[in-house]
Amino acid sequence: MSSRTAVDITVDPGLPSRLVARLVTEAHDDPSYDFTHVRRQIPLRDDGTLDLELVREWSQGSHLTVIVTEIPRRAGHRPKISALHVAEGLVVISLPALGWLGLSDRLRAAVFGSLEALTHYDGTAPEVDFGQVHEQDSPTGPSYYVAAPRAGLLRLLLGMVRTNEPMRTTPRLSGALAAASATGAFGIFYSSIWSMANALSPWRLTLITVVAILVMVPWLVLSNQLWEPRRRIGSLAEATMYNASTLLTLVVVVSLLYAALFVGILVAALVVIDPGFMASTLGERATVANYVDIAWLSASMGTVAGALGSNFDSEDDVRDLTHGRRQMMRYRARQDDEHGTHELG
Repeated sequence: MSSRTAVDITVDPGLPSRLVARLVTEAHDDPSYDFTHVRRQIPLRDDGTLDLELVREWSQGSHLTVIVTEIPRRAGHRPKISALHVAEGLVVISLPALGWLGLSDRLRAAVFGSLEALTHYDGTAPEVDFGQVHEQDSPTGPSYYVAAPRAGLLRLLLGMVRTNEPMRTTPRLSGALAAASATGAFGIFYSSIWSMANALSPWRLTLITVVAILVMVPWLVLSNQLWEPRRRIGSLAEATMYNASTLLTLVVVVSLLYAALFVGILVAALVVIDPGFMASTLGERATVANYVDIAWLSASMGTVAGALGSNFDSEDDVRDLTHGRRQMMRYRARQDDEHGTHELG
């Protein structure tokens, strides 16, 4: 049996690092590759591209290097899943291009498919089963990129939302949740809200919910300066993509906050409000639907108040939601490396 090929996988912190750590653990006994997982934020050059030369310096001694980054990469309108630099033995994988669902399996296919393409390169364009291979210009020798299939831009956008990790950020908005809960609690104790909730039709309650979410999302964007201007990102297309992913991420965050608030108020209402007392107040028999309507309206009221409460949350927690803000950290990481102060994460 031939010796295993040494492979350094340098990975951005956060979701990329966790996925790769799982992949490396599962591939511990792989007969072909000997993986070393390095968790380190990939710095950017001044033109906004990944500083691949610096990463290669980190990985000296390994036969092959794989970079897994959360930075979205494109060739024109085609999202890049993987770039194969044959002469350098280098693979660059953009996690957002893999989408939202089945991320672990798609990443495994991209990593092993790219490594197989490099180790068995015969001078012609390789074939892979996770995308479409295209040749790209490179001053160092043969180079290719693997583009996402049809609907790749939508998958890229959803992948950016996924790497923003809205589910992990929602619990950090404690200020917003506290303000929302305090306001929503009024719906439990004020009978006028019971009557209003009982009088509103489901479509009106739905409309109120949508309005409440659409109020909180722009409030979070404006109060935390999350909107990325074109001059900061580079191009209008990239700025649009970054801002769209921010808005979708916040919609997910606020929707999760709303769902948690709804469940909390519903449970509290079932415990606190006596069915007989509610029946006497409404003038009709109390049902579970009445409790649901009260929680529904109260959660919408609370969500609007939660926008104000978000001002008391850590700005870093909210801003770290976005690719644009994390991109600024990469420029600082490069400056730290140039001064010899950047350490392994």
